[in-house]
Amino acid sequence: MSRPESYAQRIHARPYGPRELALPGVAAWFHGPFAVLTLTGGETALTVRADLDAPSLGLDLLQFFTSAGNATAARLPRPERLVGEQVIGDEVSVLVHRLAVRPAAEGVLLSLRTSHLVVDVRLSTPDAGRLAGEIRRWTSAQ
Repeated sequence: MSRPESYAQRIHARPYGPRELALPGVAAWFHGPFAVLTLTGGETALTVRADLDAPSLGLDLLQFFTSAGNATAARLPRPERLVGEQVIGDEVSVLVHRLAVRPAAEGVLLSLRTSHLVVDVRLSTPDAGRLAGEIRRWTSAQ
């Protein structure tokens, strides 16, 4: 557990939030230690939350989106650390099984898989790089 003064230092060092980044197929919202990503592919959408203060998750997401920005295939290690948002009152938790990226025509294809849902989103490499840059801003304050 962190000492109160180290927690306060992290909070004061972190960029002010909330900050929103809206890209075709991906909406990202950053506030405090959290990144909330909504991927929308056609009629299917899924929102996941990442605690960027969780051990290595912020850096893993940074490496993942940096790979996407370089049009390089990658998988997020231990994707179950992402928290799938669910409908209020729904007692079935959303467990993320896979978050992967692979090169595709004019960019990359992000694929988010749970036990009941698959969302595939095409994203340009510059937009993936913008996501990586924003995650870098928020993780550098840890």
